[in-house]
Amino acid sequence: MGGTFINYNCCFDLGDDIEIGENCNIAMNVHFINGTHEIGEENRRAAQGITKRIVVGAGSWIGADTIIMPGVTIGKGVVIGTGSLVTTDLEDNAIYFGRPARLYKKL
Repeated sequence: MGGTFINYNCCFDLGDDIEIGENCNIAMNVHFINGTHEIGEENRRAAQGITKRIVVGAGSWIGADTIIMPGVTIGKGVVIGTGSLVTTDLEDNAIYFGRPARLYKKL
């Protein structure tokens, strides 16, 4: 994680591994959520808990108030705009933003 900067008030759900590459910038209030639940029966919808690893590629920049969901891999050199919701894997060297995050531009 050499050269990586993590700003204040970030949340790391440590139910599984969260791998952050070198030289990343992570703005304030970013949430890494790697725990979730299977959908259960009517009397208890949040059933068995499950966890999934999150990976952030080297050189990536994650904007403030972004949420990274379970099992996501963020490629190398990715920029994620402020307030985004990342629910799927993101390709290397591209800009994404939105809820859910969508490709804006390849770099």
